[in-house]
Amino acid sequence: MITSPQAIRVDRDGVGYGATVSWRYEDRVWVVAIESPAFEPVEARAHDAFEALCLVRAELEPHAWRIGVAGAQPDVWPSGMARDQGGGLSAYRMIGERAGEVVDTFLPVDPVTVTTVAEQQARAAP
Repeated sequence: MITSPQAIRVDRDGVGYGATVSWRYEDRVWVVAIESPAFEPVEARAHDAFEALCLVRAELEPHAWRIGVAGAQPDVWPSGMARDQGGGLSAYRMIGERAGEVVDTFLPVDPVTVTTVAEQQARAAP
């Protein structure tokens, strides 16, 4: 399991920037924050870290930002158990309609491999 904070890359219109994503469990909620010299810091709170990440992404996506973490890739989605018992820190790489390998939600990936929250949710829906 990777640890917080994590150095990642973010992308906007094909231009990459360095960033830091951090996550913590605080007052019975997960807090995810992302910071980069390219934009103001963004923070969100939710029942699990994956959902908080989705909220951060939803705030940045209208400005064309893509966040380079595995939890933002189109074929990655957590199970209910991963969210409830694991805090959403891991998710499955989906192969069709079945779960494949487990990946760390905040594992750094190339931001050109990620998608929007809406596209990811649509793909994950049964």
